[in-house]
Amino acid sequence: MQHKIIRKEYHWECGDGCCTESGYEWKVDGQQVHRSPCEDSGWLAVLNHLGIDTELVGVDENDEEIWSL
Repeated sequence: MQHKIIRKEYHWECGDGCCTESGYEWKVDGQQVHRSPCEDSGWLAVLNHLGIDTELVGVDENDEEIWSL
């Protein structure tokens, strides 16, 4: 089965302009699964929604793990 994954950027600003937020909304087959400024957590949410148990790991230039989700 082929799935349709949509990543849409959002930008929000409060009425007086002192507060802003931007990030990504993630949809899988028309269903919103995540909304966050973090693109990595969005991909993780998409994979988990599809039933793929996943750990996302960031490594440095020496291939040493520096963070994980």
